[in-house]
Amino acid sequence: MRGFMGRSVVVLLAVLVIPGMLSAEMVTKQIQRAFSSELKEPFAVENLVGDMKVLQGQGPAVTVTGTVHAESNELAGLLRLDVVTNDKGRPCIRVRYPLDRYKTYRYSASGSSNMDYDGYHNVSVSRHSGVLLYADLEVRVPARWMDGNFVNHVGRLEAEGIEGKYLFDTGTGEIAINKIKGDVVADTGSGDISATDVNGMLRCDTGSGDCKVYAFNGEKLVCDTGSGRVEVRTAAAKRIEADTGSGDIILLSADAEEFSADTGSGDVEVDTRGDRLRSIKADTGSGDVTIRLAANVGFEAIADQGSGDIENGFSDAQPIVEGREVIGYRRGDGRVRIEVDTGSGDMVLEPVP
Repeated sequence: MRGFMGRSVVVLLAVLVIPGMLSAEMVTKQIQRAFSSELKEPFAVENLVGDMKVLQGQGPAVTVTGTVHAESNELAGLLRLDVVTNDKGRPCIRVRYPLDRYKTYRYSASGSSNMDYDGYHNVSVSRHSGVLLYADLEVRVPARWMDGNFVNHVGRLEAEGIEGKYLFDTGTGEIAINKIKGDVVADTGSGDISATDVNGMLRCDTGSGDCKVYAFNGEKLVCDTGSGRVEVRTAAAKRIEADTGSGDIILLSADAEEFSADTGSGDVEVDTRGDRLRSIKADTGSGDVTIRLAANVGFEAIADQGSGDIENGFSDAQPIVEGREVIGYRRGDGRVRIEVDTGSGDMVLEPVP
């Protein structure tokens, strides 16, 4: 702690207790903590259970305001915000729970989750058992480029209107980000990810859940889900990558130089705009691949199919024949290289309507 204090002064802004009864079983209080406005290094904010919202603040410091929910005043008084050094070596404002007394916490928006937290093992969050004690956090960051990790183990995580290099991480819970500029990673073990109006670089990674991206503009977009649908609408990027173990991959109104899609079981639908497209690679174990191209685009499309047909909607495209089998089509200068691999499914080529 002394080593960290030598780098950045920690300011405790306020601790407010509001013993308002929300119901016969719940009380609330507010707690607040801040890093010094002189903080220049990468930082983190971490919570065990509850919702977290990250917004742009008015001042020069990173501040965290927690609304504590508990089944008693005694329990509410045990929750606090402390500054620690996390396992990545970052100064971190962490919600401290009374884990020496209670290892299971009740939270209605959760299933059942087990994790390590704050140096303790096998901490549980359950819908039906444990003490009722959690915190909803509002994090305010300065209006300048920052490097921050936001970790919310169980609960929803939202962010809007900030700029920087950011990781948004939940073990169980949805992630929703909006109007963010920078180098962004959204990672959840289980839950949907939605991202709207992101500029820069974006990686969406979910173990089980959908990944939906709207109005992206930047260098690279990566969507990876173990099981779930990938949907990208109105994106401009040098490279777009989409990978799902099981689910459809949908890319609509995209302006990209390179696009790759890989799904274990699902359809792939690609609708491209703009004139910088150079390559498309699509691989599906079982599903159809539909590719829509601008009317003036030259391409060479090759399909490797276990079973399935090739449907060509370009009347001036010439078939590519191997033996007696049509394995693809070539049109014009063949500038765009298209490689499709399907275990069982069709490849469809057609003009953008």
